[in-house]
This record gives sequence, structure tokens and C-alpha cells, in this order.
Amino acid sequence: MIIVGAGAAGLGTAFYLRDSGLDVLILECGHDIGGRSHTVQLAGTSANSGAMFVYKGTKSEDLVNELGIETVPFLPETYGIHVNGKTVVAEANEDVVAGLNLTESEKTELIKFIDTSLTEYRDYVNEKTSAGDLNKLSGETVAERIADLQPAVQKIIATAIRGGAVGDPAHLSAKYALRYFASYLAREKNNRLFALEGMQAIPRAILKRLPEGTVRYNTQVTDVALLEEQGVYEVSVTGESDEKLTARHVVLAVPAPVVPDVVKNLPEWKTSALNRVASPGSTTLNIVADIEGLPEFEDWAFIVTVGMPFDAIINPIPGGTDETSKANILQLTCYGNSSGYLPGFADDEERVAQWMEHVYTVAPQLRGRVLGVHAQTWQHCFALLSPERAAALPELQRSVGSLHFAGDYTSETAGTHGAYTEAERVASLIRATLTPTA
Repeated sequence: MIIVGAGAAGLGTAFYLRDSGLDVLILECGHDIGGRSHTVQLAGTSANSGAMFVYKGTKSEDLVNELGIETVPFLPETYGIHVNGKTVVAEANEDVVAGLNLTESEKTELIKFIDTSLTEYRDYVNEKTSAGDLNKLSGETVAERIADLQPAVQKIIATAIRGGAVGDPAHLSAKYALRYFASYLAREKNNRLFALEGMQAIPRAILKRLPEGTVRYNTQVTDVALLEEQGVYEVSVTGESDEKLTARHVVLAVPAPVVPDVVKNLPEWKTSALNRVASPGSTTLNIVADIEGLPEFEDWAFIVTVGMPFDAIINPIPGGTDETSKANILQLTCYGNSSGYLPGFADDEERVAQWMEHVYTVAPQLRGRVLGVHAQTWQHCFALLSPERAAALPELQRSVGSLHFAGDYTSETAGTHGAYTEAERVASLIRATLTPTA
């Protein structure tokens, strides 16, 4: 069988089929594995330029435990907002809002929205949300919820949501926003883990469990077509050489917008479902800094940055680890989700320098202390859990014969944890077609 894409879904599918007896080949257009779970070494740290956390209770957590990957919990004590030239970071939301450069009516409205969101979040995680309220959260967008708020308050909330969940509030369900917005406001300490060697440690560990030669790099798939008379799929590839491969099962483990480029003759129902997936781009900036004498920065966790090319700054290890604390090292990731995909950004020193000036606007104390910077841009970051995608999920997951679809866009959630869940689902589908041996 052939898997197109060596990201989380592709490698995960191969991993869950590793003892099935199938001869599995993964075709990867790039030179590395892991896709958006990409990790770089920066000033002695492992920094994630795409996916950030392992979520508890997900397939990602199962994998790090099975693969022996060391993690530490994400333990935020603070929340911060930068708006109108002032950065306020505090342990209580009331103190954050009180210190902002806003009018009193804007502060009142913002804290009321925060309190309502936190109540809904706590009911949700404690399974107190009624079925009716849950359906309402799934079908209502964040934009609809904040439409009547004052513009300054809307801007703060929209920026915070983009920072935590990539997408525009107009496309995000209120249910989805709970996990990626209110959880930071709640200083949630029970749902995220940080892999000390980075998110790419998971696919790298998976690859070690697969037969040598499972992944073929720098290989672009240009077409997948069913040879009906033979009952197999013909996969056309370009790379070191142009060739045609055949397989009884093919798994497309690529972002939803890429699928029609790979398969030219999809059924109308599948194309219609794919068109309901929003998979926006994103740009990230990883920073490592020396904070000797600035211990308050070690406690930064999530900072909303209104009016910046990035929407949030996240410290994935608030409080540090033993090693980072001893070395006075701070790691931050700036998420430019509203900036989207910026071709050439990573190699554009001038644009990266402009972003760094914005960082110094938010945190002027870090000027002259930065030890390393890494820029990355993603054409398709991850699939948003919009009401439209939720409605189309059965068609997104549905196979076309023995052509299967796996990715965060076919999951009930999103991100790498959704991709690994889908990998297991598709592997189970394929296993069910295998003829048992005596």
C-alpha cells in the first residue's frame, strides 16, 4: 500500500499498520518527516515551529507514552494582553484587564465576556454542559458571539482566538474556541504537555519502529487513478525519476486543499466536502533569550498581542525546566496566524527584523538579550473546526473505494492529535479488509 505524506497522519497510519503484514511505502514531497510538527534546534533548546503541545487524553499522549518521549506539563500561572502600547501580565484576569489602556466601559465589557467564557469552559470540561448547549456551541461561530461588543473588545478577543486557534472567528465554532481560547484564560494545567525534544520527536520515534526504506523523500505525487480492470490504484510520481507505482490501498495524508491536486477525478460529494474545510496558513517566529535578572519573564505563558503581525506569544514552559532555569533561558513562540502564509518569509532578514521590532514593542526588556531566532511559514497550518466542517465530517472521513483520507481535517478535533487519531481510524479500516490467515 502507498501513503501520500509523511506528516503525523501518514507516519501514524504506517505505525498502526506495522504488524499487519502489508508492504507500506510513504511518499513525501519534502526532505524530512513530520510535516507541521516541525522542531528546530535553537540556542540549545528544542523549539516547535508548528504544532506546540501534546494534549492529554488524546492519541498524541498515548504515543508519547508508548514511544518513551519525555514530556513536562504546561503549567501557566499568568495571562497577558498587549494593546494600545502597553503589556499587562498578571495571575488574575481582573488585574490584567484593570491595567490595560482601555476605557472603563471597555474594561467592564471585556471582563464580563471573560467570566462568561470561563463559566462555559469549566462546565464543558466538567461535563456539565447540556446537549442543547453543546449543539449551540457547535453551530455558533465566535464572530456571532462577539458581534455586539465594542470594537476594541472585539479586537482583543478576536486576536486572542487567532493566537490560540489560528482561524478567523467568523469560521470558528464557539465549542472549538473553548479549548484554544478559554483554556489559556483559565490557566488550565491539566490538558497540555510539552515534549522536551519537540513535537517532531514523535514522528522521528515512529520512523524508528518502521522498516528501513518505508519513506521515500523528495517524491511528488502528481496523480492517483483507479485502474478498474486491475482493481488497483496507479500513483504517478516525480522525483529522482518519473514513474508509476501501483497499490491496492492508497492513503492521502495531506492537507485538505492539496487532495484535489493529487486526485483529479474525485466524486462530487467528496469535492463538496473538501470545499467546506478551511485550512489557513500561519507564520511563526521562535525566539530564545537570556533573561538573567528578569525572572518575571520566566512566568509568561500566553500573551495576546493586538495590532502586531503575530497574534500571541506563547512560552511553552512557563516556570522553566531545571536546565533552562539554571541557564536563565527563555523560549517564546510568536504565532502570526492573522498574517497567514508568507512565502519567502523565513529567508527574508528584513521582514524577520521587522517582526523582532514588534517583539521588542511588547517586551522591550528583551532587546540585546536574544540568543537565537527561527522563522517559519506554513501554507496550511491546520484545519479549523468550523460548523461547516463539523457538518461535512462523515463525507470527509468516507473512503472512495480503497482510497482513504487521513488528516486533522478528517478528525473531530484538529492538529496533530486529530491527525494521529485519524491515522488509527484509517489503519483499522484497512486491517478490516485483509484476509485472515489460518
